[in-house]
Amino acid sequence: MRPLSDLLENAEVLGKFTASQKERLVSLAVRRVLKRDETLFWQGDDWTNVLFISSGRLRSVIHSPDGRSYVVSTWEEQEEFWAHTLFDGGPMPSTMEAVQESIVYQWDGEEVLNILFENHDAIRALVARQIKLIRKRRETIFDLAFHPVTNRLAKLLLEQVPVSETSAQRDLTLDQIASMVASSPEVVCRTLYQLQRDGLLHVTRASITLHDREALERLVGVE
Repeated sequence: MRPLSDLLENAEVLGKFTASQKERLVSLAVRRVLKRDETLFWQGDDWTNVLFISSGRLRSVIHSPDGRSYVVSTWEEQEEFWAHTLFDGGPMPSTMEAVQESIVYQWDGEEVLNILFENHDAIRALVARQIKLIRKRRETIFDLAFHPVTNRLAKLLLEQVPVSETSAQRDLTLDQIASMVASSPEVVCRTLYQLQRDGLLHVTRASITLHDREALERLVGVE
């Protein structure tokens, strides 16, 4: 397994730290192994940590009072997560769960900020990261408001399979897929069957295979 100092080299914000600052990060890191579906924190918790995902995948989920849920976003290997509570003191707006067994490194957020404030490049990287997330949320809202279910589903499936691959393990249940595209499992199931009949993809309980990525991209509107 690669040492944490090497893993951080290409990290979006933590990768901007100097060598000595990375050494301090490594000394403060807590390594955690999360089981599939394990909850890291709950919506409404005061959680003030910073995460780096070494392997696996996490997801942020919003739960409504009537028991419905919506997957806000997924977090992949080599990504960072900076807690909302760390910046505004308010409760976490969503629950964080492990999609699959994952290895993460966790820090006390205040300790990371104390190091961050010594590094102007890292501060700029953090601001840029937060703006990128805001733009991504805007894109999600736009899709939900103006794009039909077929387009939203095609976009989600494209995101699940790396561009360099034609297939990937399926980590999402039908209910989770439906929540991510703001639809019902029944509608998603019918749409999947139609995309399969059109020869664009094939989805099983275990995998997602794209037969015609370009056609799916055209459906989504990717240039």
